[in-house]
Amino acid sequence: MTLGLPAALWLLAVLPVIVLLYMLRARRHDVPMSSVLLWQRARQDLLVHLPVRRLERSLLLVLQLLTAAVVVLALARPQVVLPAAGGLATVLVMDTSASMQATDVAPSRFEAARAAAVAEVARGAGPVMVVDAGPQPHAVTGFVDHGTARAALLRLHPTDAPARLEQAVTMAVAQRAGGRGVRVVVFTDRGTAVVPGVQYSIVGQTDRNVGLAGVRADRAAEGTVAIVRVHNAGTQAERVPLTVSMDDQVLLERTVEVPAGATVAVPVRVAAAEGILRAHIIPHDPLAADDTGYAVIGSVPLRVRVAGEPDRALDEALRAVGASVLPRVTPAAQAMAPSDVVVLNRTPPTELPPGNYLLVGATATNLPLTVDGTVRTPQVLRWSRTHPVMRYVDLRDLTIASALALRARGGEVLAEGEVPLIWAYDGAGIRAIVLGFGLPESDLPLQIAFPIFLNNALAWLSGTGGAFEAGDPLVVPAGPHPDAVLIDPAGNPTVLQARDGEFVVPALERAGIYTLRLGDHTRRFAVNPAPAESEIAPIRPASSAPGPSDRAERPVDLAGILLGAALVLLMVEWALWLRGLPGAEMTRFRGPPRIRPSVARR
Repeated sequence: MTLGLPAALWLLAVLPVIVLLYMLRARRHDVPMSSVLLWQRARQDLLVHLPVRRLERSLLLVLQLLTAAVVVLALARPQVVLPAAGGLATVLVMDTSASMQATDVAPSRFEAARAAAVAEVARGAGPVMVVDAGPQPHAVTGFVDHGTARAALLRLHPTDAPARLEQAVTMAVAQRAGGRGVRVVVFTDRGTAVVPGVQYSIVGQTDRNVGLAGVRADRAAEGTVAIVRVHNAGTQAERVPLTVSMDDQVLLERTVEVPAGATVAVPVRVAAAEGILRAHIIPHDPLAADDTGYAVIGSVPLRVRVAGEPDRALDEALRAVGASVLPRVTPAAQAMAPSDVVVLNRTPPTELPPGNYLLVGATATNLPLTVDGTVRTPQVLRWSRTHPVMRYVDLRDLTIASALALRARGGEVLAEGEVPLIWAYDGAGIRAIVLGFGLPESDLPLQIAFPIFLNNALAWLSGTGGAFEAGDPLVVPAGPHPDAVLIDPAGNPTVLQARDGEFVVPALERAGIYTLRLGDHTRRFAVNPAPAESEIAPIRPASSAPGPSDRAERPVDLAGILLGAALVLLMVEWALWLRGLPGAEMTRFRGPPRIRPSVARR
C-alpha cells in the first residue's frame, strides 16, 4: 500500500485529545433525596479534587477513536495495486526523434525500443494504444487488440526532428479505457520530468556525437557567404573532416577541430550564382542523421512589386537582397497584380486582398492596427530577438525623426519605443509587416541592419525563405492559388489545399531539399537536422518508476472506502448511545450525582 499524502498521518495526534476529553467530561444525573445535610461533606470533597475521572472501559470511546483513525487514514490517500481483471489497458509512447537513429544499440536505438514495445504488448492482457511522440505527438491507434498494436509499431519510423515527449506523455496519461486509468510505458533515450505511475524504458549507451548545427547562406555585396556550424556534444575534443560542395563542385575540404561541448563556425565563400550547397562531415559516431546539411543558393528570386512614392534606397536594397523588382504601377491598387510580395511605400490607407505585404510608413484599413497621429523622434527601446524577421537585426543606433503613432489590436510588435515601430500580422490570408516610419524619416537605409531586415522580411512574407529545421512547420501564404504541390527530399509529392489563405504542413520531418510548386512558380528551400538532436546522451529520469511489469495491474484508491467505513462507525455509535442496547450499557457511566432535595409529603 502507498500513501498519496503521508503528512496527513500527523492528524493521528487527535486520538489522545479524544481520550483526554473523555476523562475530563463529568456526567451527572438527578437523584431526589429527602435531605441534603448528609451530602454536604461529600460535596466539599468533590470540589477540592480535579475534574478528571478514571479511564474506564467504554465501547463508545473505542468507536470514536476508531472512527477518527479511519478518517485520518483516508485523508492520507492510501492506494493499493491489485491485478487488473481482464488486463489493464496500456498506452505505449514511442520516441521517434532523430537521436533514436543512433546505432550504439544494435541495430539502432529505435529498433531496440520497438522490440521492447512489441514484447510489452505480448506480455499484457488488455487493449493497447500506440502514441507517436514525434514533432507533432498523436495517437497512431485507439485502444486496439495486440495484433493491430504490433502492426502499428512496425509502421513507425524515426524522423530527423526532435520529439515532444512531455506533451506525448501528458496525452497518454489522460487516456481512459472503460472508465479506468491506463498503464503508460515510454520508450525513449531521454529523461523527462517524471510523471507518477509512468514507466520508462531507456535505450542508448553513449553520448559521443558530432553534428552540423546549421548551414546558412547570406548574400552580400561581394557575393554569397555560407556559414557551416559544427557542434561536438561529446566529452572529448574531436577532429572532423568537413566537405562543402555546390552541386558537384567541391568548395572546401578541411579538418575541423571541435572542443568538447563547443560549436565551431566555418565560413565558405560561394562564387556560383545558384545551386544547392551541401555540407558533410565524417565523424564516425553512432548518429549519421545530423552529418549533412543544406542551403539553397540563388533560388528563383522573389517577385516584388513596389507601389507608392518612389524611393531609390528601397529599390536598390530590394535588388541587393536578390529580389526581382517588377515594374512600378499606379495607382497603388493595381499593385495587387500577381507577385510574391507587394511593397506599399507611404501610400494612403487601403484595403488589402489576401497576399503578402510590406508597408513602409503606411497602413491598411483591414488590419488590426490604427493610427493616432504621429510621434516625434521616437526611441527604439526594445525589439524581438526571436522572430524570424528580426534575426540578426540590431536597432540600438537607429535614429527616427517621426513615426506613425500606431496602436495594435492584434498581431505582434517586433520593435517599439513609446509606440510600435515595426509590427507583423498573419491571418485571414494576409501576411504583413508594417514599418511605422518612412525611410526618409530615419537613417535605417544607412545601417547594416537594413538589408538584413529586408531579406528576413521578404523571406518571412513569402514563407519559404531562410533556413528550416526538421520539425518546423511550413506555413506559406496561398495568395490566389487554391492548391500547391510539395515534393520532399525523397521525391514524394504531396498536394496541399489552401485553408484560410494558407498552405500548412504541420512538421517537416526529413532533412534535405524541398520543392514547392505554386501554379507556374517553383521555390526550393532547405531543411536541416535540428541542433538539439546532437545531444544524444541517454538520460534516465531522476525518479524513474519501475520498469514495465509482466503483470497487468491497476491502482485502487482506498480513501472512499475508508470514509464510508467511518460513516458506518459513526452511525453504530449513535444508535448504541440512543437506544441503550446491552452492548452499550457499560458505556453509560454515571458520574457523581447532582443532588436535588425533595419536599416530604404529609
